[in-house]
Amino acid sequence: MRIKSLMAGAAIGLAASLSAMSAGAADLVTNGSFETGDFTGWTQFGDTSWNGVGGGNQDLGYPTDGVEVAYFGPVTGVSGISQELATGAGLYNISFDLSNDAGTFFSADFGGVTLLLSPPSEGVTHYSFTDVAASGPTTLTFSFVDVPAFYTLDNVQVTAAAVPEPASWALMIGGFFGLGATLRGARRRTAAAAA
Repeated sequence: MRIKSLMAGAAIGLAASLSAMSAGAADLVTNGSFETGDFTGWTQFGDTSWNGVGGGNQDLGYPTDGVEVAYFGPVTGVSGISQELATGAGLYNISFDLSNDAGTFFSADFGGVTLLLSPPSEGVTHYSFTDVAASGPTTLTFSFVDVPAFYTLDNVQVTAAAVPEPASWALMIGGFFGLGATLRGARRRTAAAAA
């Protein structure tokens, strides 16, 4: 009975450690769902005359998180938005929802690494990229050319990948060694009592 209670305690401790590690996965993007009704937090570039933020349906796109969606329809060259993120050295998960109504060009870049380049024309599609490396502050950039219709973008998120910190690993490994020693001692006492 004592061994079962020790194992239950170890399972609870491990679950608490894992939940503490995943709790640090805060979204690093400002205004990733454009709920301010504008491009607050983002820097626009290029031909922005057909870019904006609005509710409702924008060609094939619609809001996927909240009531606003960003739309892009530049006709005289590449335009888009970028945001510098407070990333450190490590791995990150990046996701966003994109629609493409016969667009000419699209690119999603994270720190100079192209995540997605000119996907096919389609309705709203969720894209997700895991374990993308960063070495410090990183710029997330979305670039568009769309004649004559629109791309839409919504629900942009960047979170740290759930990698335990060294102190968490040390604590978990120490706990496993302690649990193993306790279980070995309990078995020896049970064997000695039976003999």
